Amino acid sequence: MRIFFSGLAGKRLLVSVFLLSLTGMLFAVDITLPHFTGSGHLIEELNNEVARVFMEYKNLIESKLAFLPSSVPNLSGAFANTSVFSNDGASQRGYEGYKAFSLTAGFMGALQFPRKFTLLDEIMNVINDGEGDAGFDLDRDDLDIGIGFDAQVFNAQLGVNTSFLLKNLYLGFKFSIFDSSWIKAMPLSDLSFKTRSVGITAKYQLINQVNLFGLLLWRGLNLGTGLIWQNTSLGFTTSLFPEEDLKNFPIETPIGPIRMQFDETFRLGIETNTFIIPIEAMTSIRLLWFLNLALGAGVDIAFGSSNISARGSFVVSDVSGLPADVTMDVAPSLSYGLGGKSAPSVFNLKAMGAVGFCFGPVIIDIPVTYYLIDNGYSLGVTFGVTF
Repeated sequence: MRIFFSGLAGKRLLVSVFLLSLTGMLFAVDITLPHFTGSGHLIEELNNEVARVFMEYKNLIESKLAFLPSSVPNLSGAFANTSVFSNDGASQRGYEGYKAFSLTAGFMGALQFPRKFTLLDEIMNVINDGEGDAGFDLDRDDLDIGIGFDAQVFNAQLGVNTSFLLKNLYLGFKFSIFDSSWIKAMPLSDLSFKTRSVGITAKYQLINQVNLFGLLLWRGLNLGTGLIWQNTSLGFTTSLFPEEDLKNFPIETPIGPIRMQFDETFRLGIETNTFIIPIEAMTSIRLLWFLNLALGAGVDIAFGSSNISARGSFVVSDVSGLPADVTMDVAPSLSYGLGGKSAPSVFNLKAMGAVGFCFGPVIIDIPVTYYLIDNGYSLGVTFGVTF
């Protein structure tokens, strides 16, 4: 007797569990073995054979994932990093020098992904290939899958010229909030995504502006720092397989072929809290009264953590093909749980740039940041006014 690991459903199960287990912190597979009763002389052989198949399934999953804790970068750490990368929402890069205040609002998204794509290529090959062995042919010394993302969907910032406290000092007050439940037409009704952020920034204009006949304005050199707290919650409940993949699951037994139908659920949750201290140096120029180009560098000092938890289960809801005198009194099930907790990188070196447009008091800013160490990126858009 054999279970159909080479089928499409078997492949999707392995791929899905593999993807969900990237935390590399905790992984466990629990199993409840089936039990059949009846008057036939093959009942004991039936119980032994089906139990062997389910144990084989459990052992296969565990063996495929045994190397993850020591070989795979921590996914939860990547999500913590991207929370740091997305901290500069409603940016005011290169617009210091205003007389009284500035008010901006905008979006900021961040991504961390590996430099190597070996694993991603392998996963896509397995998903696209419906035949053959379901195992992974991976070079385990070449894995680099610390993938994470974050998005501060709505940000607002009020900047105030506080030269009455210290000449050339600008203080900023940041705020961000978003809840996916506000969007009633979300295509994924079981998805929840929430973000919150508050912070204060301080920028000091070390070198004053220089105006060359109005055609070119060099905004000098500005130094900045601050303290920002961010929280992101991501959760969803879904099915990993189309319904047809879990119908009529075939197993060959001593009494003939039987078919099992599974009910399957999966829940994933990610909770990230970070505290960021940005330290930056920024300069910019304004060309032809409206085009603003900014360039800078700095480091984000970060603390906090990201927690990931996932639970999945497969429970047999129906069995067909059994003789009339055989019944299943214990339904088989397979469940798995995994989770992890990691902190962000403490020192996040970054190169910063922005392209902006100003039309009188109205400003538009498109900030871009590259984080050197963890191969992270952030991109945003800001709209605002300055006076």
